[in-house]
Amino acid sequence: MLKALWCGFLGVSTWVIAAEVWAAENTDDSLAQVTSVSQLSDVQPTDWAFAALQSLVERYGCIAGYPNGTFRGNRAMTRYEFAAGLNACLDRVNELIATATAETVQKADLVTLQRLQEEFTAELATLRGRVDALETRTATLETQQFSTTTKLSGEVIFAITDVLSGDSDPFGVGVPRNSTIFANRVRLNLLSSFTGKDELKIRLQAGSTPHPQRAGGFRYGADPFLASLGSRQTTPEGSQTFNQEFPDQAGSVEIGTVSYKFPVGDKLRMAVFANRGEHVDYLPTVFSAVGDEDGGSGSLSTFAQYSPIYRIVSQGAGLGLNYELSPAINLSLGYLAPNASSPENLTPSSSNGTTAGGLFNGRYSALAQLTIQPTRNLAFGLTYVNGYTAGTPTFLNDVGTISANSPSLISDNSRRTINAYGVAGLWRVSPKFAVNSWFMYTNQQGQSAGEDNESADVYSYAIALAFPDLGKDGNLGGIVVGVPPYATRSGVVPLYRPFLGGASDVISTIPNRSTPVHLEAFYKYQLNDNISITPGVIWLIAPNQTSDNPDVVIGTIRTTFRF
Repeated sequence: MLKALWCGFLGVSTWVIAAEVWAAENTDDSLAQVTSVSQLSDVQPTDWAFAALQSLVERYGCIAGYPNGTFRGNRAMTRYEFAAGLNACLDRVNELIATATAETVQKADLVTLQRLQEEFTAELATLRGRVDALETRTATLETQQFSTTTKLSGEVIFAITDVLSGDSDPFGVGVPRNSTIFANRVRLNLLSSFTGKDELKIRLQAGSTPHPQRAGGFRYGADPFLASLGSRQTTPEGSQTFNQEFPDQAGSVEIGTVSYKFPVGDKLRMAVFANRGEHVDYLPTVFSAVGDEDGGSGSLSTFAQYSPIYRIVSQGAGLGLNYELSPAINLSLGYLAPNASSPENLTPSSSNGTTAGGLFNGRYSALAQLTIQPTRNLAFGLTYVNGYTAGTPTFLNDVGTISANSPSLISDNSRRTINAYGVAGLWRVSPKFAVNSWFMYTNQQGQSAGEDNESADVYSYAIALAFPDLGKDGNLGGIVVGVPPYATRSGVVPLYRPFLGGASDVISTIPNRSTPVHLEAFYKYQLNDNISITPGVIWLIAPNQTSDNPDVVIGTIRTTFRF
């Protein structure tokens, strides 16, 4: 028995840890008692310590394995782990004696155990103290926690940002000079779980600075076609993540995303959205190494976050689901309606074409995505979106040029159906380097009643390089080069052509038209677990699809607090 004990305790490296300490600190690797050495899949009869293990398992029952049926005998153990295992065997021997089975415990065994117990007296005492401390901390958490089912998390962004160059006014529409501003956004999330596998999410949010297409945001890059008609609209390109989900009034608090996610069987997972749901909220991946759902820990711009295909007529009530076709293939389907609570039917003669429609008779976005992940570090997918909108921007003015967001002349009332096709991929080349890319094509078809409708073609593509843990664990460096959504063709219905000199394509009227380009570089420095600072630069070339607009350079220093 002496030989068995020493082989079992000292020669076999990974094993039992009594328990409370190891289970409390390593819940993912918690151990389970085994009754036969054959239950340990990685222990073979040819192993040098097999006999020792067999004796400790089948004679004394004081050896445990991991939940996946392994023993991990090649892992080194600490003296604390050894002491915990010794304590388990001592408890087992005492149990055998107490149940009148002392004949199974030989005198030599008891002498050996006594020697081991004396040797590790200090470690056993330390372990008992740690267990007592953990129990005290657990009791405190249970009595002082916010809720037994709900966790509160939050994110606060403070940013100093400015248009460093490019806010001139070549088209004479009254673009003002932008000033350095101090922006902020606050998100509070209430996350509840009732079964341990579901999640109810309620978000509250507030902010101070909208994106460039709304009053109070930066202004640059006037639209040359609209300028000829006397409009002062400027491009939404360059919008940053803290500009998103902006309340109607600066400083006010509003309800953001309200969703409930839950499993249906082993392969299907569903998400129900009551308010401000987005496709990215339920998809298994959006193939991005710098995206964080428009949060404050990834890229600066919304364009760099992920493919614009996920922003088409999004944010609303609806349903999303993921079905695992195989371990490497996932099918996702979703439907969102921005005006699901509006009872007015959206008919061709409706005067309230922007907000009416309800869940099925107004604006909507339906998505289907096939995600293929052959390895842990490689994923790619195919995405299709079918949508309908009236009067509102295709990409919600979060990304892209005006011609891509609002091809209003393809119908006489801005109503249009949308069919978008996208392909994207993500490759984690190493733990310190990843690359992702996407390509998207969108066709927007006018839907006027009794008119010869036209259509618009919109493209977008990009590549992003990510450098996780650059210089320190938790840091993230990123470089993004791409083309935001822009229109290569945007038709004009016959009704409007006489006012445009007979032109049948709005894009052909843009002077010195050019492909817009988005360049971005940022570096998130993680000060600690809760605070990060992200300086970065966004460079826009040919904003709003014309080289007559000067390049725009935006500089930002973003500080993010997460709890």
